[in-house]
Amino acid sequence: MSQIGSVQTLVVCVPAQVEQSPCPTGMALAVAQGYIIEPALATRVDAQNQPFDYSAAAGIWSMGFTFVVGLYLVSKSAGIVLHRIKS
Repeated sequence: MSQIGSVQTLVVCVPAQVEQSPCPTGMALAVAQGYIIEPALATRVDAQNQPFDYSAAAGIWSMGFTFVVGLYLVSKSAGIVLHRIKS
């Protein structure tokens, strides 16, 4: 599997009593490690994090359920016909 990013050292603003110039009020600079996604692959990651589509899931579920019930009814009918032929 190819990597979609790498671990980088980041400078971030965190809540603090002391203010530092590039950060908003009440925050100071700190160093942290974070996983940075490659810009070319960011759209792929964003696409996977979309909200769940309930209408599409309902359509897929109903299609599968209809197929299973239809298969059951065809099998049941075939069983009745074979039972009559056998007896």
